[in-house]
Amino acid sequence: MNVHDESRFRVGTLIYSRAGLVTLFAWLLWGDFVYTLMENVMPALLPMALKDNGVSNQAIAFIVSSLSMLVNTVGNPIISYKSDRFRSRWGRRRPFLLVTTPFVVLFLAIIPFAPEISVALGGVGWFAALLKHSPVTSIVLVSGVLVGTFQIFNTFVNSVYYYLIADVVPEAFIGRFYGLFRVFGTLAGLSFNYFIFGMAKTHMHEIFIGMALVYGFFITMMCLQVKEGEYPPPNPQEERGHWWSGIRNYADECFGHPIYPLIFLTYGLNIWAGAAGVFDIFFSRDQLCLTLDQIGKMKAYAAVFTTLSIYPLGILLDRWGSHKSMIAGLFGGAVLKTISFCFIHDYWSLLICNILSNVPYCLVSLAIMKWLIDLYPRDRYGQFGSASAMTSSIVAAIIGPLCGIFFDHVKDYRYVFLWPVPFYLAGACVAWLVYRKWKSMGGESGYQAP
Repeated sequence: MNVHDESRFRVGTLIYSRAGLVTLFAWLLWGDFVYTLMENVMPALLPMALKDNGVSNQAIAFIVSSLSMLVNTVGNPIISYKSDRFRSRWGRRRPFLLVTTPFVVLFLAIIPFAPEISVALGGVGWFAALLKHSPVTSIVLVSGVLVGTFQIFNTFVNSVYYYLIADVVPEAFIGRFYGLFRVFGTLAGLSFNYFIFGMAKTHMHEIFIGMALVYGFFITMMCLQVKEGEYPPPNPQEERGHWWSGIRNYADECFGHPIYPLIFLTYGLNIWAGAAGVFDIFFSRDQLCLTLDQIGKMKAYAAVFTTLSIYPLGILLDRWGSHKSMIAGLFGGAVLKTISFCFIHDYWSLLICNILSNVPYCLVSLAIMKWLIDLYPRDRYGQFGSASAMTSSIVAAIIGPLCGIFFDHVKDYRYVFLWPVPFYLAGACVAWLVYRKWKSMGGESGYQAP
């Protein structure tokens, strides 16, 4: 391998052979496949389980969406800040994953038993007394505690895993890695929807337990196989400071330059657009009267089309760049969601609109990963990633219940298609402002993350 090749296969102190890079990709992509399978379980199945136990839309939105956002708001900045500065013989990312994975497995497996647990606790004196003063039912209370605890540990995973990728994948290959990353994530969603989703009515408990065990085994194996390099020591002044100096330093770095709040807002608008996704299943199941098997296979067919479109969209991303691709994807998403709201009336129209809507969604998903790497400082990538997650989560924790109240009021789940439109349009406008700011700071050839 010549000097030029060595620089392309290097990241930090890590130098890969071609075979070593293939092995790295294989473990990281397999980890993403399993992680995405696990992440499909909660938003796809938990709303049905809660709805069938008489839980309101507002409570469903809070448990499924807002709880994770609240935990993310508090936990993500702390985890990311500490992870950037953590040093051990296992690296700075893997210890966080290895320690918390068993707890993710445990609480994911327990969550579907919330109705049985709430009934059992109903006979316990202190719990019965607590319910007398509680504004929520026992099933909501138990589900909230279990989901909230799961999200505390899962926040470690869904933060640090993405930072691990930025630390171990050479920059010369990051674009094609994220293309494959998106393919494997889509295949995981396809597999879940085609083979598993249709069994949710009769095998809810088995699905949660099975996914938890598969996830725990393969994420642990990935952490043992993927190696981190050596990192420069953290800033001694930061290490000697009081805990509040870390907060001040975090705030100064993440919010001190005007480009970063615009980036965080764009990221947040894309997240807030998905608040109504919790209720997708009720439009298909209750208003179009489709079976769970039909819904799952329909999502799988749409995922096949998405998988086939990823490579052409990746080429488009390379030609347009992350900024223009973000803007085009967000605007295209708004247009197609509006069309979906107006024209969906049966299985086939829903399938066609889902397929078409997946194209701009996929473009944004590909673009945003490269967009953030292009814009954030590499040595503080986790910290800045947490700032965007924190700011979006604060608002999302409020928007989730408001979205539930909205659907309780309108009693028409067709509005799941219209809900994202204003967020996508606003996101496209703010992304354009980021693009102009980036250009003024040097653009492709001269931009240095402040």
